[in-house]
Amino acid sequence: MASPTTLTEETASETNADAAPSARPILASVALPPNRIRRAKTLWPKLLHAAVLPLLVGLALFGYDGQVSVELMQRTWPIMALLTGAYVGAWILSSRFERFPFVGRLETAVASVGITLVPAGIVLLQLPASPVRTLALTVTLGCVAWFLVTGWLQRYRRSRLLLLSGEATEKTLDVPGVSFGRGEDPSEGLDGIVADLHAPLSGFQNVLADQGMKGLPVYHVSYVYELLTARVFLPDSCDASVNIQPPRLYPYAKRAMDLALVLGSLPITGPLMVIAAVAIRLESSGPVLFWQERVGKDGEPFRMVKFRSMYTGNEGEDRAVFADEEDNRVTTVGQILRKLRIDELPQFWNVLKGEMSLIGPRPEQAGLVDYFRGEVELYDHRHRVRPGITGWAQVHQGYADDQESTRRKLEYDLYYVKHQSVTLELLIVYLTLKTIFTGFGAR
Repeated sequence: MASPTTLTEETASETNADAAPSARPILASVALPPNRIRRAKTLWPKLLHAAVLPLLVGLALFGYDGQVSVELMQRTWPIMALLTGAYVGAWILSSRFERFPFVGRLETAVASVGITLVPAGIVLLQLPASPVRTLALTVTLGCVAWFLVTGWLQRYRRSRLLLLSGEATEKTLDVPGVSFGRGEDPSEGLDGIVADLHAPLSGFQNVLADQGMKGLPVYHVSYVYELLTARVFLPDSCDASVNIQPPRLYPYAKRAMDLALVLGSLPITGPLMVIAAVAIRLESSGPVLFWQERVGKDGEPFRMVKFRSMYTGNEGEDRAVFADEEDNRVTTVGQILRKLRIDELPQFWNVLKGEMSLIGPRPEQAGLVDYFRGEVELYDHRHRVRPGITGWAQVHQGYADDQESTRRKLEYDLYYVKHQSVTLELLIVYLTLKTIFTGFGAR
């Protein structure tokens, strides 16, 4: 059989707009997180990773003394144990971060070393100047360079998938970065079949039978949609698909992280909040803080606090309205506070009280919640967890300003509810810092 011609990414969007659902399978080429569709051979990469740290230590010792000094090794072993823990931690985090969409290999390397090896290097800098400290810092820089270089050189492999046409699979074709062509299904070179397993597959029985005999796996369209977008496939969602129980100790670990980060950051955030309060009072009259009723976990209302960023008489009306990127109600100081997310810092009080978490879906105004409960299916599922100051939706989309963007935001929120874990929390912390420095999503 003749294989369909794969279109370029530039023409894919134009074809999506004009094409009607086809009765033929669609060949798609997509870049997906590793080991989600096709299992990669990982033995040699693991052995190489395991050999790098001893190699760097040996080279550092040899470069300092001209030989591998046993005496120096004995003096440095406690520090090298710290570096070993940081290196292994970076390795584990990097492999787990790769499971999530929209996080490239280089970015996983930056995030993992930023959480593990960089703090270890800062600790080593506090040691008195000595050959031991010099060697330890040399090894640390070598490890960081190794992760960054390998992350920059590696690319995600594009998978070849056969999409069985239907209303749900057609939606997958609208995702940016998908190259595809229409035609007869190819006879080989596929990594899997994608279909809406909740809809009749009449007309595709022969395709499924032929490829099934070759051992080709069949994936439900919602699974691939999540891998492509980092969002839950909302039309296909049901209670079972998002009611995923987190690991048993996860809620306690999350609460401990919230308290530790809030209290530990006060030496930095405290002065920032004082400066923000003074700036607000100097620019315009009115209270420094703004309180508003929001909807929290299990639909319970609570009063959320933040720095006032609008002129008095606008925010105080407590209206259920969307935030507008060019909102003329926002003060000059408020624009700066919003861009840097400093206006959210008073919500540390809500976190300490247990009404909010540092990470989770943004708490919405009660009026908007009442409206969207009737307009967007499964909207209440986002209230299964504590709302957060930052979250998966915020770092990918920003704030919603209409019904369609709210629906897309809900898909992100449900993805977080479904995949909540300590690893995802750490990734969101990194992406939040990236958001603060770039300004994306702040409104």
